[in-house]
Amino acid sequence: MYPTRFNPSPICPYPYTYPIYCHPYPPIPIRSFPPVNPDQFIQSAKAMEVLMNSASKLLDKMAKSREYSYNIMTAAQESNQTKVNQLIDSANLNNHPKVTYTPDGLTLNFQSAGDQSANLSLKLKWTTMQM
Repeated sequence: MYPTRFNPSPICPYPYTYPIYCHPYPPIPIRSFPPVNPDQFIQSAKAMEVLMNSASKLLDKMAKSREYSYNIMTAAQESNQTKVNQLIDSANLNNHPKVTYTPDGLTLNFQSAGDQSANLSLKLKWTTMQM
């Protein structure tokens, strides 16, 4: 089948009839990607813009009003969910976040209306843990 090759190696003095080099594996075919359609991506970006405007409005109110921030922290530390939601709702936001809290911080999860194409999660911390 293949021409006989002489192997001058003292370890294996016998001629072998295999090709000198062959690929151990067949070549991997190059993957083709589907055509790009940015419509969903653009829709998600627009939804995220609305969420970021709501988040920016809320963060601006928290940053500028010491009393507002104090009231949210106090209600959260007392586990008063209705009071926290009332305070968040008083910021007149277009999208209302789902609020969860721990003794050392607050998490605000904004979701786009209808399709779940955009989610924004903000984590605000009010204690410093020293270890």
